[in-house]
Amino acid sequence: MSMKKPGRNDPCPCGSGKKYKQCCLKTESIPAASDRAEAVPKAMQWLTTRYKQPVREALDDGFFGGLTDDEYETLGNLPRDSFEGIMTNAMEWLLADGHLTLEGRERRVADLVLGRGGPLLSVEQRRWLENLMAASLGLYEVVEVIPGESLLLRDVLFPERPPVLIREKAGSRQVAKFDLLGARLVPVEDHFLLSGAVYMIPRLHGLELIEELQRELEGVAADSPDAKEILGTILPCYWLERLLTPPEIPRLVDKLTGEPLLLIADHYRVRDWSALERALSAEADVEGNRAEGWSRVFEGQDGMWRRSLSIEPGSRPDRLKASYRTQAYADAGRPWFEGVAGSAVTFVSRELSDPRSLLARPRSSPAPAPATPAQLSPEALTQIIETSLHNAYAGWADQPIPALADQTPRAAIKTPEGLEQVKFLLRTYEHGEARQARDQNRPPVSYDFLWRELGIQP
Repeated sequence: MSMKKPGRNDPCPCGSGKKYKQCCLKTESIPAASDRAEAVPKAMQWLTTRYKQPVREALDDGFFGGLTDDEYETLGNLPRDSFEGIMTNAMEWLLADGHLTLEGRERRVADLVLGRGGPLLSVEQRRWLENLMAASLGLYEVVEVIPGESLLLRDVLFPERPPVLIREKAGSRQVAKFDLLGARLVPVEDHFLLSGAVYMIPRLHGLELIEELQRELEGVAADSPDAKEILGTILPCYWLERLLTPPEIPRLVDKLTGEPLLLIADHYRVRDWSALERALSAEADVEGNRAEGWSRVFEGQDGMWRRSLSIEPGSRPDRLKASYRTQAYADAGRPWFEGVAGSAVTFVSRELSDPRSLLARPRSSPAPAPATPAQLSPEALTQIIETSLHNAYAGWADQPIPALADQTPRAAIKTPEGLEQVKFLLRTYEHGEARQARDQNRPPVSYDFLWRELGIQP
């Protein structure tokens, strides 16, 4: 026997006391996605209306409980959009993992919202909240992005799980390959969606977080309530601390001399290319040719060969550029080069830049007025950074790395766990370089040379 559908003016069958047209008929005509989007705001409005003070205490003691007084003060001074983003994550955490203390007794927020006497929810809204509250926070690496369509996420803590395809229009436009993020994956019909709260984790500190979570999760079943509690406690706390701590720009130094790395380029007008080629080819410590450029090389105390000077054709047929990575190399290199080249070249100008200022400068901020007539082109900047990186990472495969528990990368890859750590570290280097190159409007430097040195595939 089928139940007759109520008329528009009949009492709503949900028991609200309202007419059907003023209650559930409205939600039946709303697309499922729009209806789901109202579930969290509706639940939070109900919670804060009924339990305003307990909600505040639960957030202060739980989600924000790990902050110092200074960090908590910083929180209140954030721009509005940043603060709203934090509160979005905080409210979802409260619904999925929070507890309220009511009359001396702890109550799960999920039980209050979904239990008897909770907010009036449509079928779709209730289903969304049930799945959201059951989902555990996880730590994922973005392994594939189709902007405007989807993300493919790999579980970093439980790599044996297959990657999960997420249908996400807005989010897929905001993330990049190898981004590291904390999120809840909510099942909807035959696919998954991101719940709404996302915790972007800087890859630079990713291994530190992964190791902490792995220690806490040792011996804990992946889908257990204990695992859910551990992830729901550590991930938000770590994310907040990183978010509220000003980023440190690393001090870049030449590995051999310990001097600060600089981007120094001397520009010359070439008066006689043939004479210059003959002069450079006669030097025993110079390699290269006019087409590819020249390098002055030397053997360091560690037995590795390095460049103290790079010479390459300029942007005009009669121009040449000599590049150095430290002030000491430039001080010694310029008189040497001009002595070798003689009258074949005439000095024009010198460019001097600190890589730290280039890395720290947002793309949208105006660049300071140049101190020299020429500016570095994107390709030239990439080439100078590439030279610096190749020198900085010389011998990297056989040096102890703190992120690898002071093992060398070559030793670490001998175990499955160590291999995964080394791959994560290399992807971190690539991820950071790709984002910096994008922000500086230049081509990225490839790290394939490190993968090849270890004999492993990206």
